[in-house]
Amino acid sequence: MSYPVTSQTAAPGLIAGREVIARIRRVLILTLIAAAAYGALTTAGAGGCLGGYDGEGGFVDGAGQPTGVAPMCVQLTLQPSPLVFIAIASIVLLAIGRVLKAVDQQAALRTLDRAAAGVGVLVVVAIVVSQVWFQFIPFDDLLASGSWTVFGPFPFGTIDMSTGR
Repeated sequence: MSYPVTSQTAAPGLIAGREVIARIRRVLILTLIAAAAYGALTTAGAGGCLGGYDGEGGFVDGAGQPTGVAPMCVQLTLQPSPLVFIAIASIVLLAIGRVLKAVDQQAALRTLDRAAAGVGVLVVVAIVVSQVWFQFIPFDDLLASGSWTVFGPFPFGTIDMSTGR
């Protein structure tokens, strides 16, 4: 679909739709930066062991009593969710599809601006929800209770839990 060339949208020697192409480029750059920020800022880790070592090199349990086995250790890792990356890509692809069907340049620009805002809001919400959720996991209670169930901030992030001795 081509956009009509008027004196307001293109100067002589410039292609029609130049503003739309520039806005698409801006949305793509913003999307790449937002996806990289989401990937970098939606990572965290916490770990610990229930018990430890005594002064003679033996093991002690969580109550400080000597035991013959190594203490149970838990490691939680927050990671980005692939669903957020899929949602980011979907927003951009849907916006480009709507731009191709736009009736005029202003509608196309409005669609691209909304897509950029949508990506930004999604990434900020995903980062905040994931980090706050991870920080509120009662890690000490998890170790003390022996219950190894952790609910993650689905779909904004994933939590990987590993246990060992």
